[in-house]
Amino acid sequence: MPKITFQKSGVELNWDGSEENILEFAEANDLDLDYGCRMGNCTACQHKIVSGEVEYPMGHTGEPDEGNALLCCCAPKGAADLVIDA
Repeated sequence: MPKITFQKSGVELNWDGSEENILEFAEANDLDLDYGCRMGNCTACQHKIVSGEVEYPMGHTGEPDEGNALLCCCAPKGAADLVIDA
């Protein structure tokens, strides 16, 4: 399982797949990140991906800026570690 580093928060967590997306995973681990609609429409939850990749198993309708991810509807892609500027 990959490690997710929330760079600004200084928190490193091992992704265990217990939540559907990175936003819910962060909240379950007491991190408070910005969000809006929780469906990928408003893009309020987007954060820059410093390294690693994400995938959107639930899909999304909003488009994040290049190099960013919509944390409310994405998960780490594969087993590589992920660093998010959050």
